[in-house]
Amino acid sequence: MCFRPPTVDNGPVKCPQCGAEVDPTADECPNCGAKAAPSPGIPAPPGAPTPPPVPGVPGAPKVPSVPKAPSAPKPPAPTA
Repeated sequence: MCFRPPTVDNGPVKCPQCGAEVDPTADECPNCGAKAAPSPGIPAPPGAPTPPPVPGVPGAPKVPSVPKAPSAPKPPAPTA
C-alpha cells in the first residue's frame, strides 16, 4: 500500500485499508494507522529482508552422446 500518488498531484489520496483521505506525504493513515508502502525505486530501510534473486535463463540442453562404433573382432589365439 502506498499513500503517495503516482502523479504530480499533491491532493489527498485514499487509504487502501479504510478509505479515509490521507495526505500523500504521510507515512501512515491517521484514521486506521495503516503504514505506507515504500515507493518503487527507493531502497529498503536497513534490516529489511532482501528480495530473492531473479532466476537465470535456462541454458540449451546438452547434446545426447552418440554410441561408439563396435570394435573389430579379435583374431583367435594360436593353438599349439
